[in-house]
Amino acid sequence: MRRLLYHDEARLEYGRRFWADPEKRQRLLEHWLDERHPYHQRFAERWRPIVERVLQANPADDDDLDRDLRAEGLSLRVVVREIPPVFGGFFGPHEATTCRSTSPPSRDSSPPMP
Repeated sequence: MRRLLYHDEARLEYGRRFWADPEKRQRLLEHWLDERHPYHQRFAERWRPIVERVLQANPADDDDLDRDLRAEGLSLRVVVREIPPVFGGFFGPHEATTCRSTSPPSRDSSPPMP
């Protein structure tokens, strides 16, 4: 049984959800390999094949995958932590629509209290 922290489980789960869609997979790769991404060189030179292997793996086989990775001197936890984050204003071709403010609305735009 593998043991991942909750944020590692989330990164793996959502990474796999995006990876399953060919268009989103392409956007992720373009983002992670973009020179503006601070981890692009690290990902391209070392982690890309291993991250791709983990993201395309069947979740039901994660214990076997972890065992195989450990035989290679890695672990599922180590590889999941090397999945690059998605951030910044340059994620894919829909940049203008994907980068929206997450701040709460100002008090002036709030509906009146009853």
